[in-house]
Amino acid sequence: MVERRLVVEKPQVEETSPGRSRRFSRGLKGIFDSQMRATVVGGLVLFGLLTVYHNWTQPPGTGTVTSLMEEEATASETHDTALVSRIYTADAEVTDTGCETAKTLSQTWQGYAQIEDRYRLLPRFVWLQHAFEQVTWYPNDRSASTASATAVTVGVLALPGTRNFLSITGDELWTFARVNGQWRVASFTYNLCPAPTLGG
Repeated sequence: MVERRLVVEKPQVEETSPGRSRRFSRGLKGIFDSQMRATVVGGLVLFGLLTVYHNWTQPPGTGTVTSLMEEEATASETHDTALVSRIYTADAEVTDTGCETAKTLSQTWQGYAQIEDRYRLLPRFVWLQHAFEQVTWYPNDRSASTASATAVTVGVLALPGTRNFLSITGDELWTFARVNGQWRVASFTYNLCPAPTLGG
């Protein structure tokens, strides 16, 4: 009698080597790093483009003209006529409307010579500021060639021949122009009358 044996072969299971696993992990990491690098580079490029666009479309900083207003206050306090040609255009006008000063008629000084005379004859200021500036550019972008500003005169005058002082305040209107790449005051009007109100 012949003995028969049933042989059942076990299926072979392919073993994954540690090296293959590491290569697979490195591959995934490389894909992930590439995507991250692309995202970062794309973000930097977009940021750069937005910065260039912002710089190109934005008008000059307000300090471009408010610094001229500060120099005007200095010229008024010190009677320094040398500042006139540095901050004004050659045909600039300075006007005192007289609205905020009792019994004073409107007066205008035009050109360097007359404006210098005005500063020589100004009363003595204890201090003077042009406050609450609101600047508008024309056009409202980097190519702006003119600007206007409203402000408020705030200061203290020393009354001649006395030890008394007088607080002053009044509305102002300024215009500016860019001349040969430099910003200058084209007109300065102060002691403006308040704008009329409805029913006033």
